Formats: sequence, structure tokens, C-alpha cells
Amino acid sequence: MRTLRLSKIVLVGIFCLCAVVVFVPTGMKSVNMASSEKQSKADKLVKPHKADPKADPNDYVGSDSCATCHNNEAAHFSITAHRKTMNDESFPFDQRGCEACHGGAKKHVEFHKAAAQLYEDGKPEEAEDLYADKEKADAAKVRYFKSLSSAEATAVCLKCHEGEQGRSEERFNFRRSEHHKQGVSCLDCHASHSPKRAEFLLKDTQPNLCYSCHSEQKSSFSRPFHHKVPEGTMKCTDCHNQHGGFLNKQLRSGIGADVACLKCHSDKSGPFVFEHAPVRVEGCVSCHTPHGSNNAKMLTRSSVKFLCLECHSNAPTLPGQESTGTGPTTPSFHNLALPRFQNCTVCHSKIHGSNTSKVYFR
Repeated sequence: MRTLRLSKIVLVGIFCLCAVVVFVPTGMKSVNMASSEKQSKADKLVKPHKADPKADPNDYVGSDSCATCHNNEAAHFSITAHRKTMNDESFPFDQRGCEACHGGAKKHVEFHKAAAQLYEDGKPEEAEDLYADKEKADAAKVRYFKSLSSAEATAVCLKCHEGEQGRSEERFNFRRSEHHKQGVSCLDCHASHSPKRAEFLLKDTQPNLCYSCHSEQKSSFSRPFHHKVPEGTMKCTDCHNQHGGFLNKQLRSGIGADVACLKCHSDKSGPFVFEHAPVRVEGCVSCHTPHGSNNAKMLTRSSVKFLCLECHSNAPTLPGQESTGTGPTTPSFHNLALPRFQNCTVCHSKIHGSNTSKVYFR
């Protein structure tokens, strides 16, 4: 009996050992494959663009040469996200450091080194003559952004930052955005050398940066009922794609291509058995003001009954329709002179849509 029990224990141990020997290499292989796929995806996301075929590698000298004279700019640049391109050879030669934005600086460096050498040799007159030579001075200039139009400055930034499938889809549509159409360039919001916020190199924090142009929205957010943008709970870019979206008002599309509101107000998203038509046809703004309002729940009317009566009235409607007004008419027993009928949502509580009541009772 003892021998039989011992044999069973030995067989079970051998079986477990075989299972471990088979499983470990397979499991490790799966982990390695998953890690490899993850790394491959990451490499794809950070893969730089190809070098400009018109650019000459001999015209580029590297950012260290720039820092010899431009100390302050180099110090500020070294703490921004762009610093990663300075000495990284995985980036094309024309997308590294200072020269990624300002262009090849070889002629610029040689010109100013020659002038400095003349001063050092005690030949200030010749140095002044060199600086006065407009043809040589112009040839030695690098790209100076203050002399560029908004479209030209933006084109330089989009050389690296334009949206690309699997890379950075945020800026897919910037050239068709309202900002671009109105002459707003990247440099109106971003500062490469000395940003106020290191994140995204912004010139100012939100919403103050947006308020510098959108003063009407600033006044809306100062109203009693508003989205918590001034308090810092939300940002303008939570709802709007500042780089250009494909929806009206550059709104960001939410889950399932719904409007931006439903990303937070998901309980209103449905689908419902009994849909409230305005929600689906006109959207949230048919009843609510998106930025701020003097009315509770950011409604467009001070009283709920007046908001409902914009559609559910007894006014004449189009010929051939059974109902009156835009929506179904109110029943005859709804006497608005009585307090019980002056707040529609006391009974019709599920006005965004219901799964149980076609008149949105519950």
C-alpha cells in the first residue's frame, strides 16, 4: 500500500515537472513577443520624419556651435522637450537641435567667426566692412521667425509635428483649422526657447492663453453657472482640438463619435428606447449653453417651462402634420397657470431619453 502511494507521488511530481518545463519556454516566448511588439509600436510612434531631400548635410554644424554665442537661448532650450533631438543620431540631420527650426547654420557660423577673428587681429574696420556687406550678411542669415508670415512659421513646425497615422494624430487637420485660417501660427501659443509651461511649450497656462483671443468665452465663464474651466478642473482643450478637428467648433469627438459632452456626461449618451429628438438632432446646445449661463444647469432659458414650450407649443405647424409646433403638443389638462404644471421636469424627469416611458416619466 505504501509502495503504491509512493508511486503515485512520484508520477504526480514527474507530471508537474514536465508541465513546468514545457510552459516556461512557451510563456517566456509569449512575454518576449509581447514586449517586442510593444517596443516596435513605441519605436513607430517616435520614429522621426525623413530628412528633407533639398537639405545639404554640409550646411549643418550642430547645436554646440550655436551655444557658443547664444548662451541664454541654449540654456532655455536644454530644459524643453526639443532637447531630445540635439545629439540623437536617430533623427535626420535637419531635425536636430537649433538647426531643425532655424536651418543649416554653417554660413552663419563662418561669417561671424570671420568677423570675430578680424576684431581679435586688431582689424575693426575690416570687420565693420564685412558686416556692412549686405550680400554676405544676407547669405549668412539663418531662419528668423519674426520675419516669417504665420503660414511660413507654421510650415516649419509642421515639418516635424504634422499629424501622421500611428505617430501624432492630434495635428492631422491643422491646415484646415479655424486657427490656421485666421492667421494664427504655432508661435502665437507656443514658445520654443522660454515657455511659461514646459509641457507643450505653452506661452501661458490654460485658460488664460485661450482668453487672449477668445474674450467672449472669458465673459461666459464668469457667469454664475459654468463649466469649471476657471477653477482648473477642466481645460478648453478637453472639449476642443486647438489644432483643428473634423467637427463643428473644432470639437473633439467622444466615444463612438458622439459629441464632446458625452465624454463626461455619459449617463445622457443612450441609446434609449425612447429618444428625445432634440438631443439626437440638434445636440446638447439646443437646451444648454456650453461655456456658461446665468441660468441653472446652464440652460438657455431662465425657466424650464419656457424652454420646453419652444417646441411643445400649440402654435400652427406644417400642413399634413398631426401635432402642432415643432414637437408633440401639450395635453389639454396642462394648465400652465397652475404651479404643478409650471416645472415640466417634475414629471418628465428623464428628458434626455428613457427606456421605460415614451413621455420620459422614468
